[in-house]
Amino acid sequence: MKRFYLLLSLVILAPVSLLGQTQTLLKEIIPNDIYYLMPSFGKGVVYLRGKYPAEGKLNICALDNTLRFIDDDGKELEASGLEDVMKVVIDTVWFMRADDVFYRMYPVTPDIGVAQERKIVVIRGAKKGAYGDVSQTSSIREFGSYNSHGYTYDLQSGLEVPYKVETYIRVYHFDVVYPLNKKTLRRLFPEKKAAIDAWLKENHKLPDTVDGARQLLRFLSDN
Repeated sequence: MKRFYLLLSLVILAPVSLLGQTQTLLKEIIPNDIYYLMPSFGKGVVYLRGKYPAEGKLNICALDNTLRFIDDDGKELEASGLEDVMKVVIDTVWFMRADDVFYRMYPVTPDIGVAQERKIVVIRGAKKGAYGDVSQTSSIREFGSYNSHGYTYDLQSGLEVPYKVETYIRVYHFDVVYPLNKKTLRRLFPEKKAAIDAWLKENHKLPDTVDGARQLLRFLSDN
């Protein structure tokens, strides 16, 4: 298996690269387990379409969905030329790359599972309102969280660049990622329409957590 940086072209992460000063500041203020999809860089393998796998010390940035690795000199580098990347394993955690997004995979069966997207979004000129919502009028002055469309956003503030963390739950089938909705479930489980309707009637809504989505997929796969 070849070294990762021999297979893909490189971008050295200088302070003015990518998102420039904004990214540099965010990297300083956001904890590593939030800024990256893994708590630390770990031994990893990149599976490439039509090529041999590549290995290296890897992580994935949640801010811009870039694949990062550490070279022999200890520098953090960004890999470009990701169009051939299909999957990445870091330590024992698997990620699928689809639609330019790295999804963390939570298998239920060999071909179906939950795909979780987690990303950091910079909030421009926002502050937390009296009832937990966000006003786009000035910078955030306090730490808090708010809920919108069923997702909880964590706000980091008192800083020059406030941000929120968004998490989305989807479904993967082989190498394709689908939204988690009734249409997808009926497409993946065409013989289980009655079971899907019964689940929705009992639970009133589709799950918005990894554990809940895995439970639903396991129920449909086993029945």
